[in-house]
Parts: sequence; C-alpha cells; structure tokens
Amino acid sequence: MKMQFSRILILFLMAFAFSSFPFSAYGKDEVFVVSEKMALLKIKKSFIDPFGILLSWKSDDSSYCSWYGVSCNANSSRVSELRIKGNNTNKLVGNLSHAVAYLEELRVLSLPFHDLTGEIPVQIWELQNLEVLDVQGNAIQGDFSSYNFTRLRKLRVLNLGFNRIVGRFSPSLAKCRCLSVLNLAGNGVNDVIPGFIGGFEKLKVLNLSSNRLIGRVPVNFGVKCRDLEHLDLSFNFLQGEIPRVLGKCSHLRTVLLNSNKFSGVIPSELGGLWKLEVLLLNNNSFTGEIPSSLGNLTALHVCNLLFNNLLFSSENKTIRRCSFVGNSSLTVTPRMSLALAPPMSQQSNESQRVAAPPQGSNQSRNDEKGLTALEITVAVSVALAFVAALAVLVSLCKNGKEEPPSVPRIEASISPDVSNITIFNDVGVVLTYEKIVQATRNFSWSNCIGTGGFGSTYRVEISSELTLAVKRLLTETVDGTIQFEAEIQTLGSINHPNLITLIGYYKSDTDMFLIYNFLPGGNLEKYIHERASRVFNYKVLHKIALDIGLAISFLHDQCDPRIIHRDIKPSNILLDNELNAYLSDFGLSRIMGTGTSSNTAVAGTFGYVAPEYALTSRVSDRADVYSYGVVLLELLSDKRALDPSFAAYEDGFNIVSWANMMLRDDKIEDIFYTSLWEPDSEEKLKAMLHLAVNCTADLPNRPRMIQVVEQLKNLQPENLRTMEILNSSIIEE
Repeated sequence: MKMQFSRILILFLMAFAFSSFPFSAYGKDEVFVVSEKMALLKIKKSFIDPFGILLSWKSDDSSYCSWYGVSCNANSSRVSELRIKGNNTNKLVGNLSHAVAYLEELRVLSLPFHDLTGEIPVQIWELQNLEVLDVQGNAIQGDFSSYNFTRLRKLRVLNLGFNRIVGRFSPSLAKCRCLSVLNLAGNGVNDVIPGFIGGFEKLKVLNLSSNRLIGRVPVNFGVKCRDLEHLDLSFNFLQGEIPRVLGKCSHLRTVLLNSNKFSGVIPSELGGLWKLEVLLLNNNSFTGEIPSSLGNLTALHVCNLLFNNLLFSSENKTIRRCSFVGNSSLTVTPRMSLALAPPMSQQSNESQRVAAPPQGSNQSRNDEKGLTALEITVAVSVALAFVAALAVLVSLCKNGKEEPPSVPRIEASISPDVSNITIFNDVGVVLTYEKIVQATRNFSWSNCIGTGGFGSTYRVEISSELTLAVKRLLTETVDGTIQFEAEIQTLGSINHPNLITLIGYYKSDTDMFLIYNFLPGGNLEKYIHERASRVFNYKVLHKIALDIGLAISFLHDQCDPRIIHRDIKPSNILLDNELNAYLSDFGLSRIMGTGTSSNTAVAGTFGYVAPEYALTSRVSDRADVYSYGVVLLELLSDKRALDPSFAAYEDGFNIVSWANMMLRDDKIEDIFYTSLWEPDSEEKLKAMLHLAVNCTADLPNRPRMIQVVEQLKNLQPENLRTMEILNSSIIEE
C-alpha cells in the first residue's frame, strides 16, 4: 500500500508541475520553439549591434523563423541556419554566446566579417548536426589544439580564416571525414601539417596560407584527392620537396606554394594537372631544370617561378605562361605569356546565400539548401585573392596583352566622377581615374608589384618621365567615408625624406586607391633575399637602419596627431636605386578599419608584433620600437623573424629569443651576416646588436625611437663620421 501511495503522489506532483508551466498544452516541438527563441535573444544580447542588423529580433515576436538571418526546418520549426555576413558598414561586435548550443538542429553557423572577439564557445563542439562553421575575418582567439571536433562528424565547411587562432592542429579534426572546405588562412597555427589532412577524400578547398607551418608536406598528401580543386600553403615555413603524388590530383585548378622554403626539383608530374589554372612556386629554393611537362598545361593562366635556383634547358623553349625573373641560374630565357584566371564571381553560377544587411522592412530570403557559394568559394577566393594576402589578387586583375578566349574579360567599372582624384603633391600632369586604369591595363597582374593585407600595389607608367605606384585598397575593410576622408587628409599633409610620398587618392562606392611615388629599388624583404649578390656592408646597413629610424621617430614625435605604424616589417620598407630607405603604409592601420584608439585589434604581422600588443591589443609607440628591433636583427643576421631553423626550439622561439641566446652563449660573431664582419666595423656592429636587443626588450626597458636615432648617429661609419667632424669644424671657424 505504501508503494502504491508513493506512485500516486509522484503522478500528482508531475501533473501539478506541468499545469504550472505556460506551455503545458504545447507539443514537444512547441516547447523547443520557446527555448530556441530565448536562445536567439540571448545570442542577440551578447552582441553590440551599432548598425541595427538584428532589429527584427524582438522578444514580443513569436515567429522567430522570419527573423533576419534565421532559417528553420519546415517540418519542425527548429532553427537550422544562422547566416549573417558583416561588412564595414554592417557588423556585429562582441562575443558569440554559448546559448548557440541550445539550437540543437543547427546545420549552418555563418558569421563572417564582423568584429567578434573572445573564444569560440566550447558548447559549439556538441552540435552534432553542424555542417558549416564560418567565422572568417573576425578577431576570435583560441588554441586550435583545444578544439574538440569529435562529435562534428557531419562538418563539411570549417572556415576560421583571418582570426587570431594559434597552436597546433587538433587531432580530433581527423574525425571530420566529410570536410569539403578547410580554411585556416591568416592565423598563427604553429605545427607540421598532420598526415590525416591527406585522408580527407571529399576536400575541395584547402587553405592553410599565412600561418607558421613548419616541416615537410606529408608524403601521402594527394593520395586521396579526387575532389581537391584549390590548394594554398603559401607564406609558411614549409621545407622539403613537393610530393610527386600531388600530380594525381587531377581536379586541381590552383596550387599556391609560394613563399616557403621548399627545395628539390619541381616534379614533372605537375604537368599532368590538365585543369590547372594558377601555379605559384615563387620565393622558394627549387633547383634543377624546369620540367618541360609544364608546357602541356593549356588551362594555365598564371604561373610564377620567381626567385628560385632553377635551370632551363636550351632544347625546350616552349613553356608558356610562366615568369622566371630572379632565377640566377637561367641561361636561356623562356618565352613568357601571362594571363589570369577568371574572377571567382564568373567561375560559378551559384548564388551566395549569406544574408545581406536588412533594407528597411524588406528581407529577401533564399530557401535553397545544400553547399553554398560561401561555403565553397569563400575559401577559394581567399586562396586566389590573399596571395597577399599576398602574391596575386586574381579576382582583381586581368591580362592586357594576351588572353585565352575562354577567359572572361574584366572591365573596370568607371563611375561618373572618374576625374575626381584628390591631389596632395603635384606631379606635373593631370591624373584621372581613366588614366590610372589605362596605365595599369585595368589593374592587370602584369603590373602588380606587391600585395599585402590592405590590397595590391601596381606600377603605373604615366609617361616615359613619370612612373607612379598605386595601392588599390580592399574596399570592404576601409572605415566609413567621414573617417577615411579625415585620416587621408592628415596623411596627405605629412612630408619627410624617409616616408613614401602620398601624391593623391581616389574614392568611390566601388573602388579606391592611393597614389604614391614609385621607388625602383623594391622592398627591403627582396633586398635581404638577394643581398648575397649585392653590395651589403656596414655602411649600407647603417644607412638603411638610420633612414627607417628617422622615419619612425618623425611619426612618433613630430606628427600631429602622432602616428603609430603598427606593421613595421621589411616588406613595408622601400628602397630607391641609391639604397635610400623609405617607410610605407604608415597611417593605413587607422584608415583600414582598425580604429584610432590605443586599444584595438592587432594590425601587425606575426614575428614583428610586440608581445604586449599581441596579448592585450593595447598599442603604443614602443610596439613600433619592438618591430624595428626585429627588422634590425634580420639585417644584422642571416635569420628571418620566424626562421625555419627555430623549429628545433620550443614554441614561441623567434629571432629575438635566438639573439639573446647567442649573446648568453658568447657567440656574438656567429650572429652577423658574413659580409658585415669586418675589422673596422666589429665594435660598431656589436653596439648595433645591443641596440636591437634593447629595442626588443620587455617593457618598460625599450628606448623611445628618438633615443634609438641618437645612438645610431653615434655609430656612423668612420668615413662619414670624419666628414661630419670636418664639416662642424668648418662651420665653427
């Protein structure tokens, strides 16, 4: 009887409990409607929404499936997709709430190009139905090795590109056997490429560019690559040979391996990639003959073999579409023909399904399901466009001389205000938008002389007497019009002998570029790469070091408002034919959407960023001093900021750690580049080394830049020092 009474009591209490809830008459799915609506509102609360993107997300509106960016399953009204794409004029700020885990049937979470910070909530790794995770272009932090992908067996798209994710590969990523797109570009992943990457049979896009990858590419890389179309491993520290089995990836259209430490011969098997359109192998250490099989690649539009140690057989002069400049071993110059792949927008007829910013009360929706253009082409466009980020912006360029019939022509969009170029420094001719477009052949790759995080730079020959440099900016990252106009006017008023001269600028809704004086000596990164074949002694070293020191000191102490550069590195230091050095890209961090406060997202480059800036995002003039010290250490030694030889040491070991280690071990002479160590310069070299070490010290021990300049002036070469003393004596007399 006691047991029967207990059962009755339990049933009574359960009935009372359910009668107390407002959804007691609802079905199971309707209960989820309440909880998922609350989850969405909690997600909204975690954001700052300065542009009103989520205005339609209202607590008194029960039809949350019609909210902007939200899609639901037709049969259950459960949230299946959350897609909101940000841009410069419409973006969310804040952290992604862990409440997203309550959306248990979520298949697509796509929030690219916002200002999201913090870490990815660990609860996301429990969403077993998740197929697409796209948070590209934010400022999300995290340790990649801590991400647990074990339950994400359905994941098809993982797009974490251009965030602040560091660490090693997560072993659990191997569980994601359905991956079609893997984009980790522009982060700080520091590891070897794991072997399981080569086992992803459904992979179409692999972009690991601009990280800190080391070691060799796995030998099995390419064994299971039946669907692989786009491969980008550029701007890392990878070594060894290209796996020959890569030649079996018959669907490959782009192969970007530039700016690494690859060596050995170029595999002739690459000549079997009959669909290949872009091949970038420049800035490596390849040797041997250029395979004649590359001549069979009839679909190839871009081929760059610059700056290797390649030979070219005199019996084979038919290789086309390749650039060979910088290969000192070449005795025969092959016939060259450069053309470019069509922009990604013309390679696919799929419509993008990322939600556009709401326009009034009208919200267009697209209920198509399946793999979207964002999921496949966003990482593809990164692979083709970043090589800067970083070597070629394929979607912005076209060839003005020779173009296969199958390649669509890219016409420049000329707006009504085509002559509206603002000029700060007169160059003796009238500059118009049309004139710039014509001189660059519609911003052709053949005129492109450099790429970076802000855009691409083009050589513009206005006449036989006038050559300019035009930096075409990535418009989606530029601050609003008012901010842009204010900042650019300030930059136009700056004048210093060691700062590149801003001649003028153009800005419209669809295009913008800055016009500078052209410097024929290239950048310091190129000079360091080639200095074995050029004159490099203490006099040259001191001249470059002092020129850049003077430029930075001027920005810090004589500009009003003062300017902190934030991205001092060899590629942002330009040279003329007399090896006078000029600092470029100053002030662009403020124009390109990173704000003007002292507490903003990190705008620098791995290896050159001061530790306190990387950890806290708080920038000061001492952060520039640190970056300058790293550049000085690169000039003094034969090491790069994140040299591949440092892989033998613990994580975080860089040129600063190495220099301090060598000093502790009393191996000072071993630090210096061979041609620098001369008897009459030894003491000055040691003093300059200690100056570089002081510049890269922990705060508050770093000097100010004006102090650095004074010390450099005291370290002038003897002949210059003697002339200075004589001149001062004459003046006194």
